[in-house]
Amino acid sequence: MKVLSGLFLKESISLIIGNISEAASGFSKYPEAVREALQYLCQQDFKNMADGRYPIHGEDSFAILQRYNTRVPESGKPEAHRQYVDIQYIVEGREELGWCPMSPELKVCEPYDGEKDIVFFDKLIPISGITLEAGNFAVLYPTDVHRPCGSLGDSSVPVTKVVVKIAVDSIK
Repeated sequence: MKVLSGLFLKESISLIIGNISEAASGFSKYPEAVREALQYLCQQDFKNMADGRYPIHGEDSFAILQRYNTRVPESGKPEAHRQYVDIQYIVEGREELGWCPMSPELKVCEPYDGEKDIVFFDKLIPISGITLEAGNFAVLYPTDVHRPCGSLGDSSVPVTKVVVKIAVDSIK
């Protein structure tokens, strides 16, 4: 494990993109805590649930259901987390997820807030844009700097998304 700018990095773990249709495989290629979270996502009817926080395993894993309109990608700040892995799952709509690996080239614009488990950066270097549509998910580790909620093209669209937070210590 390396330490870079105060972040603990596991070199072998990085961004995963998938589709919930992989459920038939049992998500067998993922770590146990990620498999469990993906199974949770398959079992819920998020279209008929209220926005909010839903427990999976107390503070070790929980889901946050949210509805919003996408925004111009550059208007959002890239972010990263230290204590939790994110699974960002699109229930309805589509968005651009900006992404880059953690690197010394990134400039922190808002220091790490341990209570909120978030650090913000000026920009993604280099930037990759990933389109997430209904049924797609992205598993983002502490080494994955990301900028969610981006619009594709000129128009904003409504999105229903679930972000599952999994404590880094529970990933095996």
